[in-house]
Amino acid sequence: MSTGIAEGKPSSYRDRDLALKEFVTQRVSTIQAQYSMDISTAVATLARLRRGVGRPAGSLPELYEPTLGGLPDILTDPSVLTAVEREGAATSWEQAAHDAITLYAWHQQSKRDRMHRHGAGFGAAMRLLGDRTSPEAVRRRFHAVGTAGNHDARLILLRGLISQLRAHAIALDYGVFAHELRRLNDRTYAHEVLLTWGRDYHRSLDTDSNSNHIHTDTTKGPHQ
Repeated sequence: MSTGIAEGKPSSYRDRDLALKEFVTQRVSTIQAQYSMDISTAVATLARLRRGVGRPAGSLPELYEPTLGGLPDILTDPSVLTAVEREGAATSWEQAAHDAITLYAWHQQSKRDRMHRHGAGFGAAMRLLGDRTSPEAVRRRFHAVGTAGNHDARLILLRGLISQLRAHAIALDYGVFAHELRRLNDRTYAHEVLLTWGRDYHRSLDTDSNSNHIHTDTTKGPHQ
């Protein structure tokens, strides 16, 4: 797959984040479309993917193809890898792709509604969930995701929240979510993700519909 950048020009964090977002969007959209048509291979893929929630990227060989197979060259180019990554550690882009795709599978389980939806932001989804359940309980869990000290703790919290989103048929944009998870794992610009989530969470929503489409796309910012 082409990098999409000029030959000889080093890729920026923003280039790689955009490639990650597009890759996850395409991968999840394809699985979702096939699942909606009750194609058996998609049903089986979702079942396998659910076993990968919270696991290190690449740790389950049967999940390599659906989570990392076909990653854009810009995300696998050895020249952009650290020494530890060249030795076999997952990059933050690989881990974010794995996390987003496996969480989507968790979200879609047994649902006929499409749980990946363009523009459905995480902060707005949390606000809508609180409006439909317990605002204070959701607010506490939402804040805990933002302050989680490490990847594993964050994924435990996210799995629980996404189970609740599934129960109330509240969708997420998993391409954008992958980009946000990548930045949270990196932590350098985690505050920008949390600000976006906070803005969306506190913005007034129409609770008569699944209006969790409100989202400010942080891939368009000047950083990373």
